[in-house]
Amino acid sequence: MPIQLERTVFRTGASLAVTLPKAWARWAKLKPGDSVEVLVDDELIIRVKQRVEGQQGTS
Repeated sequence: MPIQLERTVFRTGASLAVTLPKAWARWAKLKPGDSVEVLVDDELIIRVKQRVEGQQGTS
């Protein structure tokens, strides 16, 4: 599912954050409490962390 969107960086406490595109979060079946991996090299890659069987996000 290739999508390209511009996201705005915002401050939250002492950190910076961006939101994930809603379409991508739905496609990845992400729920609150799920984890993502952030890989930084020449590019920034965000991917869904593999779920452990029986693990569920909180609602």
